[in-house]
Amino acid sequence: MMSTRQWFEPKRHTGFKKELSVQKNAQIMYRNSDKRMSRSNRWLRVGKQAQALANVTKDIQTKNKARSVAEYAFDMSRKAK
Repeated sequence: MMSTRQWFEPKRHTGFKKELSVQKNAQIMYRNSDKRMSRSNRWLRVGKQAQALANVTKDIQTKNKARSVAEYAFDMSRKAK
C-alpha cells in the first residue's frame, strides 16, 4: 500500500479554521489578503483560496466548510463590483 504525501503548500497563510463559522472564516481570510487589491478582487482571491483548500483536503468537515466559505466569498465579490 502506498503512503500519502502532503504536497499542497499555500502561498499565504489564510487563517482558515474549521471550528469557526463561514462568515468568521471569510472575514479572517479577507483580512489576511493583499491590501493593495480592490475589494472585489480580494473577495475573489479568498474564494479561490478556500476552493483550493476544499479541492485538496480529505477531511469532510473541512471540505464542506471551505466550499461554503468559497461560495460566500464569491457572492461578496459579486456584490462589491
